[in-house]
Amino acid sequence: MAENAKRVLLVDDEEKLLTSIARRMEVLGFVPFTATNGMAAIDIARKHPIDLAIVDLQMPDMDGLVTITKLKEIKPNLKTVLLTGHGNEKVRQATESLNTFYFEKDEMGGFWRFIKQLNTDGSVVVIRPAATSPSATATPASGKQPSDTYPANEIEIHPHQDFVHTAERADGLSTAARRSIEMERPWIVGETQAMQALRKDIERMASLDCTVTLRGEPGTGKELAARAIHAGSMRRRHRFLAVNCANFSSEQLAGQLFGYQSGDLSEAIRNRNGIFSSGQMGTLLFDKVEKMPLPMQDQLLSILDMADSQRSRGPQETGIDMRILVATDTDLAERVSRGSFNQDLYHRLNLFELTIPPLRERKDDIHPLCRYFFDQYRKELGKTVASISPEVIKILVDYDFPGNVRELKHIIERAVILVDGKTIERKHLPVRFLQETKPVGPQLPKAFATLAELEKRYIVEVLEASNGNKSKTAEILGISRAALWRKLKQIKAEQCDQ
Repeated sequence: MAENAKRVLLVDDEEKLLTSIARRMEVLGFVPFTATNGMAAIDIARKHPIDLAIVDLQMPDMDGLVTITKLKEIKPNLKTVLLTGHGNEKVRQATESLNTFYFEKDEMGGFWRFIKQLNTDGSVVVIRPAATSPSATATPASGKQPSDTYPANEIEIHPHQDFVHTAERADGLSTAARRSIEMERPWIVGETQAMQALRKDIERMASLDCTVTLRGEPGTGKELAARAIHAGSMRRRHRFLAVNCANFSSEQLAGQLFGYQSGDLSEAIRNRNGIFSSGQMGTLLFDKVEKMPLPMQDQLLSILDMADSQRSRGPQETGIDMRILVATDTDLAERVSRGSFNQDLYHRLNLFELTIPPLRERKDDIHPLCRYFFDQYRKELGKTVASISPEVIKILVDYDFPGNVRELKHIIERAVILVDGKTIERKHLPVRFLQETKPVGPQLPKAFATLAELEKRYIVEVLEASNGNKSKTAEILGISRAALWRKLKQIKAEQCDQ
């Protein structure tokens, strides 16, 4: 080991994980010290020169935040990293106040890039938007996903997305090379030809700054694709915001966007309230754009005109500088023919359209998706389950997944929660999978159910599989909670009539 090797203190009550990280640290040229609790870590810090402390959040007696606070009392200049199974706003704020990096355990790729960079020159260089922090070119920051809960001027390190944004002098990469690396992160899981093509399309769209329509059935991952476009774009250091048009009336949506209930567009922009002021220079996704009220469609058309004007006239001339993405699960052209969608807006949105295939059309991706969600939830939930049985994989591959990837995700999450042993088996699946599979053959049922009856059965099955959780049921079905409530009310009324 080199004399100038950096000394790192690893603190985690999970000894297997602690040993694994320590071994890799040694391979990378660090001298690791390990502690299974906060008091032991403090004792080591008092006795040894430490350059970096990596601390788990969830520990008995003294949690990671308290441990880091006490370590910094001993060594004020100590670099610190917090590892967490699942971050939240409170944790993020705490790491900011402690001047501490944080990384989520479910995706450690970004963490190891951070460590390698740290071992190269002793610092990780990150960039803030120049207008907000011109001098902060070498300041540590908490790892954050660009979302609607974070201020627009934050430094961003994206550990759980498996890449780190660094200054060019730190990584030596061109913009094109960096974008290529960023597109390798596990945004879109799947190796079928359709998903490989989708990843290429996302990378291509990320390099542009135009409106893109994302089309796909509920649960296919339209918002995920939108986030990937944003994260690979020149706007990635600013906010990503998503608005579900189905959840708002025209007046409510106007208030969300412009921060006003009455008055004209220019007044709303000047007020600097609402999404179009707080999300400046970022990306805005209109989900379920087909549900947008017609008056707001007219306003969105005006917004797109302003965005074009912005690019040609500069930021001082107009009040809007955001990239607009839209997502839909329907045929917008058909909506235009019915008069429920603005024709001019349709042509503006139809410049580029990415179609996300349903899961039933890419069966070969089901197994890797199972593995991805399985690894994610067993780490997040701290379960020791080791595998998914071949029988379960076959059952899931043979299933059509009307709820697409979202449904599969919740099936695996539920199974990981329920399993007590080492293997997920058939008994851990929702009730609709527990009946023995019968050979289809040429036989047909004597009586067919109506579409309404099939929908009713499926809603009830998903509700049972979600243990009565209506929010989760609505998410799996791809409908709003209010829509689910109406359907359940109708089902109950029909049962009372029988």
